[in-house]
Amino acid sequence: MGLSYLFISHGIQAVKYISDKIAVMYLGKIVEFARKEELFANPRHPYTKALLSAVPIPDPKLRNRERLILTGDLPSPSNPPKGCRFHTRCPVATERCSSINPELVQTSEDSLTACVLYEKNC
Repeated sequence: MGLSYLFISHGIQAVKYISDKIAVMYLGKIVEFARKEELFANPRHPYTKALLSAVPIPDPKLRNRERLILTGDLPSPSNPPKGCRFHTRCPVATERCSSINPELVQTSEDSLTACVLYEKNC
């Protein structure tokens, strides 16, 4: 129909039912961009993984699934840290993360991710 919508939400589950493509942001920066199917089946950025692990699943059999609980300091949005904005809470952060601000790189045909884990020059 040649029609586009920009839907902004803090509920990733609602986004799943409305969007074809999803951009995940952390402190005002896109950290992952992918088609809906790709994002939910194979999240790449640690923040996206944490978001998806926090979604409640109404199936008692899955109640004991592994959840990714973020720890660390939540940075100020008006004064984000140097390097990757997520490194203060990232469970897989390395020393490079505190100095390098990763750019979005293509991680599959339908996915872009901003994380030093996916840099080609590592």
